[in-house]
This record gives sequence, structure tokens and C-alpha cells, in this order.
Amino acid sequence: MKAQELPGVPAGAGGRVQRAVLAYLRRLEKTNPHATLLVACSGGPDSLALAAACSHLASSRNFHLVGVTVDHGWRKESALQARQVCQILKELGYADIALLELSAQENGSGKEGAARKARYLALEKQARYYGKIGSEVFILLGHTRDDQAETVLLGLIRGSGARSICGMRPFETIKPKGVATGHSAKRAGYLRPLLDLPRTDTVAACKQWGLPYIDDPSNYPDGPVQAADGNPLRRAALRHLGLPALEKALRVDPRPALARTALLLQEDLDALDALAEKWFNKTSQDEVGTVTVDTKELLSQPAAIRKRVWRLAALTAGARASDLRKVQLDTVDFLATARRGTGPIQLPGQVVCSRTKGSYKLLFRQNRTKSKG
Repeated sequence: MKAQELPGVPAGAGGRVQRAVLAYLRRLEKTNPHATLLVACSGGPDSLALAAACSHLASSRNFHLVGVTVDHGWRKESALQARQVCQILKELGYADIALLELSAQENGSGKEGAARKARYLALEKQARYYGKIGSEVFILLGHTRDDQAETVLLGLIRGSGARSICGMRPFETIKPKGVATGHSAKRAGYLRPLLDLPRTDTVAACKQWGLPYIDDPSNYPDGPVQAADGNPLRRAALRHLGLPALEKALRVDPRPALARTALLLQEDLDALDALAEKWFNKTSQDEVGTVTVDTKELLSQPAAIRKRVWRLAALTAGARASDLRKVQLDTVDFLATARRGTGPIQLPGQVVCSRTKGSYKLLFRQNRTKSKG
């Protein structure tokens, strides 16, 4: 089905999808009217509805549209499926289409995370071909409210705090290496126009427009892709087993409330992060690769602020955000507040934290000394 055949007057689920995408395009037109938009499309109903709406609505604007699909190589049929997606994008009117092929990720408990990281890195690499991400190029993703609800629950299962359960953001900043800050911003690298819509809308929109979306068996608990222990991948199990069971038990769809919780947490998290950033900028200084934080005044602040400052200092020194754990920040906090011992405390990315004896200063630096032997 050609993009031009999409209904001119929004109606039904297709209209809701179009209006959601149109709101983002109008916002971009005000600040980045000639931007390149990379539309990631797996061929599933969410991303396909997004790709169709983008093609229809951007045709009268000055954006450069690029359709992108990623072949993870998980299944022997995935290469054929990726080529089918490219053909669908071509029929939708995309003149610029990229097929990104990744090596198959090994089975394991972290398989989903590894695949997601590889996919995002591949998308960003392709985006940089067209310009600077977040100003000249934007990456559009088809995540829906259902995805948001799943992300919140997966974060709760990990038990890793508000930063983990605040879910995905409609606008997401790509943080350059070595930059510790990075709150949501209107001119961000990743855009999720469908984040407020349920998956039922994207499925219905594809049916309304006659789009042949792909129902990937990898997304099912009994599908061909399993964890190393033989259990289903967590998101697939949660989507098809956990959430339906929760809805049946509570007799109410939990997805809208979970997505709303994510939004509220994002607002609280941004407020705390902004306050912590002010304290970090006020008390820290960088001396020959060492981030020095004078904690004397900072110690009067609540633990939620202090630990965010330790996190900023560790990230600025080179720690990996994905590897920083609560127990590590708790240990740094004890070193600062109890003022017992001087460290060092080992942090991710070969970063160590130590306290200058007899002072209130914490030092964060990378320890690149290689052991002999």
C-alpha cells in the first residue's frame, strides 16, 4: 500500500497514530525543519504504523526520511524478513532505505539487553552518516504505551531504583562519552511519537491501512529465541504471560497506570537530578584527570541528592552508567558521611574513589595501572 493512499482525514486508530506523529513533526519543524529522520522499522505493527504515518505526513515537509531495519541474525529466517521489511518501506514511499546486519547474540540472561545495545549503536552509527544526532538527525522509534508498561515492570523486577523504573522518554538525549549529565530535552536524538498510544491502536491502524505487518515469533515465550537456561526471554514472558495474568487478577488493565507512573517518576527524577547537578557543579573540580568533590556543605543534603552527586562524579571520571550499582554508591556515601577510612573504593570503568585524609574531599579517578605478573 502506498503512503499516499493513507486517509487524508484522520479517523479511528489510524487517525490517532497520525495525530501522535504529526505533533512531533510540527515540533521539529519549528527547530529543525530540514532534519533527517531515521525511522526504525522491524516490520511489526508498532514500527510499521510509525513508518507509514511518517511517510504520509512528511511528504509535504522538508524532512529527509530514511527507513532503517535491523537484522539481529537470531533466526535463519531473519535475513529474509529484513528484506521483506525493506520492500514494504519501498512501497510506502521511502527512497532511502538501510538494512543493518548484526551478528547473532549469544544466548544468556542478558541477551535482550545485549541485542538492544547493539541495535541502538547500529542505529546511531547509521544516523551519524547524515549529520549530528539531536540537531541534524533524529531517530524515531515505535515504542507504545504497552512497551512502557513492560519496561516499568522489568525495572521493578531488577530492583534498581527510580532510574530503572521511570521507563522510556518521549525525547531522549544521546550523551557523548564522558558527559555525566543528560536530562530529557526537546532537541534530543531519539523520538518516540507513539509512547502514549496502546499497541491495539498500531495493530488496528495497520489493518485499517492494509499494511502486512510481521508477527515475529521471537516475541513469544515459546518462540525460537530462548535464554540460556531454556526459559523465555523476560519481556516476552511478561508481555504474554505476566501482564495478562495481572490484568485477569486485578480485573483492570494495568498498562495505562504503569505508563503514568513512569511519567510521574521522570518528572521527580529530573527535579532531583537538576538539584544534584547544581551541587556537583558547585563542589567539584577536575584536577589532572581527577574529579575532586568537596563534601563539607554537601553532607547536609539528603542521601538522594548526595548519591546522585557521587554518581555524577563517577560518570565524569569514566565509570559506565549501566554498571553503577546501589551498593557501590552506598559505600561511597558511607566513606563521605562517616569519614572512616580513605578508600579506595572500586567503581566500574576502572574508576576508584578515595577520601583525602583529614579533609572532606572525595577524589574520583581512573586507575589505569596494570598489575604485574
